Amino acid sequence: MDVSNVAQRWGFLAPWCQVLQRNVHYTGFKCEGTGKESWESKARSLQVTLPKRNDYLRPHLQHEATYQLELVKIREALAILAAVARVDHFGWMWLLATQCQLNWWKQGEENFPEHLPARFVLKLEDHSKVTADLVKFCGVDQRVQPSAEYVETMKRIAEIGGHLTPDSPGVDVEVPVKVAYGAGQKDTKVDGYQDQLLKGLTGVARAEKAIRREWERYFKAEGSKEVARGYLRCTFALEPMIADVQVVQSIAKTAGTLERLLFNNVWFSLLSVRAKCAEGDQAASLIAFRQLMIAVFDGARRGPELSNTKYRSLASSAKPLQLGSLVLHNDLALDPLETEALFSAAVLNQTTQKLSVWVDLMSHDQPKTNFWWKWLAYGCFSKRARTHSALQSLDLGHVGSISIADVETFLAIVDSEHPEELLFDCPRGSVEGREATLKDGAMVQYDITANAQPRSLTFTSCRFLLHTFGDDGSSEWVNVIVPGFGRCRVRRSDLVLKPVRNAASKRSALTSLTLRLHATAISNGLPRFLAVIGSSLHYLTIENPGETVDPSVILRCCPNLRELTVNRGLMDVQFKFDSGVPSQAFSTLRLDWENVAGLATTLSNTSNPLVKCVNQLRVRLPTSIEADNREYELQLVRRSLETLLVMLNANKYLEYLEVNAPSEHQYYLAGFLRHHHEVIGLKLNVEARLALLSVVPDQRKNPNKKLCTTSGPRRLMRDMDQETFAKIFAFAAQPVTRRVCFHA
Repeated sequence: MDVSNVAQRWGFLAPWCQVLQRNVHYTGFKCEGTGKESWESKARSLQVTLPKRNDYLRPHLQHEATYQLELVKIREALAILAAVARVDHFGWMWLLATQCQLNWWKQGEENFPEHLPARFVLKLEDHSKVTADLVKFCGVDQRVQPSAEYVETMKRIAEIGGHLTPDSPGVDVEVPVKVAYGAGQKDTKVDGYQDQLLKGLTGVARAEKAIRREWERYFKAEGSKEVARGYLRCTFALEPMIADVQVVQSIAKTAGTLERLLFNNVWFSLLSVRAKCAEGDQAASLIAFRQLMIAVFDGARRGPELSNTKYRSLASSAKPLQLGSLVLHNDLALDPLETEALFSAAVLNQTTQKLSVWVDLMSHDQPKTNFWWKWLAYGCFSKRARTHSALQSLDLGHVGSISIADVETFLAIVDSEHPEELLFDCPRGSVEGREATLKDGAMVQYDITANAQPRSLTFTSCRFLLHTFGDDGSSEWVNVIVPGFGRCRVRRSDLVLKPVRNAASKRSALTSLTLRLHATAISNGLPRFLAVIGSSLHYLTIENPGETVDPSVILRCCPNLRELTVNRGLMDVQFKFDSGVPSQAFSTLRLDWENVAGLATTLSNTSNPLVKCVNQLRVRLPTSIEADNREYELQLVRRSLETLLVMLNANKYLEYLEVNAPSEHQYYLAGFLRHHHEVIGLKLNVEARLALLSVVPDQRKNPNKKLCTTSGPRRLMRDMDQETFAKIFAFAAQPVTRRVCFHA
């Protein structure tokens, strides 16, 4: 559709978009790290920053009535955008980019996916009245008190969209929203801020409960009112929240708050917390750390039916857990007791399928890295983890070492039938290890070392699973693994043993792995590591893979990959295997990470099977003022850009290219934009092909089988040859358009 026609059609909505200008961003969610770069989600979303009452640039918002009016304006503006998205996707994208000034993009920088659904993330940075603000935004107020201007505008959108006539049944558009709750950019050093942040998190949970009850009362009193004929109506519906509270330094306060929320079935799309004991009283801080690990890796699975929020945008077959993603930040490397606490709890994890954690250990400290990989193996890959853990996706950041010695230690635990005895260098017990629980009031000895007396703790009640090991069958005290505590001892008389089950442990369910290696990391153990755990992986991302690994090596280790992303230096390359990794893909594709022109030349050779699988490419060319070890050469940058343009003409498989170039090369914009939205082929998904083939009669004839008379259409399908099927598939296929984004 022509831009001028879109502007003429939807330009009347410009005043509604003013309240959103430069407050809407399409980006991944960032959890700001303490002392290191931030963690950012791979998935991007439309994030709307809600105003703050104490914004010194907008003093009028300090008046509560004025603030509430502003909140309603934002709510109604977003609803209007969602209504346009329902009737005219191109118009919706135009409004975001031009009227809302999404991401402040310049020409050529627009970076929309082909289809962008109307789903929003509300970024809350005003923690003073979060409960009331959320109830106002997502409660029944949106239904019972819309402004007259809003109602009239929605009517006009329905008329212009052309999908509804005055006699058509009205349509209620459910608009999913998530609350993103976290630290404000300028507030973290205010006295009492961390306590207020946790208090506000509880306030969000209260708002979720209040909103659910409001709607229940509304439907009970009013019934499910149909939308008036010919009208559109938008209703905001809460999904589980995003919470980033890792700026809170007190592990005890964080653990107490999260334990209550999780036990009361509050759900999170993403939870980011600090996972490192504070300096000071180490004993008390470590107890709180253990409490936190037990809470976030609870072994009891809670169903979504009792939650106050639910996912609206997931496929019906998806079965999410209480924590959609869990991000554990540590500004320093975990010490041995913290590592033991984390992974002894994670081995029973039934709260999350996606875990991100910092390693933060460098190669010069080999004993510590061996210890860490040993416990990672137990918590995420061991026989017990394969039996009990729900983990499917693991993201490891700041990996300083994955050496051959690290991987040998890792493999010993993964392959062991009795990994607990290997962990603690215990002799084999005469009695097989068993799962067990504790009687109420049992005493537990923990922090067991050769050089000090163990500490003792009485468990008034125990709701999690223990595992015995190294048991001689007769002594009073028995070795057990306790979630969050690691190795402990309990009295034999306090154990309640579970029945022995002979079911074989399942293989690792881990389907997604991200390894963020430090630029100077030792990575000579990476090929063997991938060879051991790679068969179950569908998605793999490796940052700084080192010189020993190229894509063909990775694919041999991970034959079931659907996506492989490798980035280092100036480049980020994504391979996509829609129908699995083809056998001919095991060709050698060497990537020179500092030579963009060389890579572009390589990708121009589409006779290489791996080149055909390169789906996305991001390159960053050094600038003249860049403070790193790359020298800026004007001619080299020009040659790189020109070679990329040549590659775009030759390669009809690359679906996405993003180029970041120095500003003095802005004149290349037109050349790259010629390839933006270029149709490069046709694609029919595997499901559609299988659907047709499933109704085609078997061409093979069995002489012993009695044949029935087939109908005319079935006989025609039986007689079709391969060329005919190819034409049918081509006719049904959707065009594949390339996206090119150029920043200068």
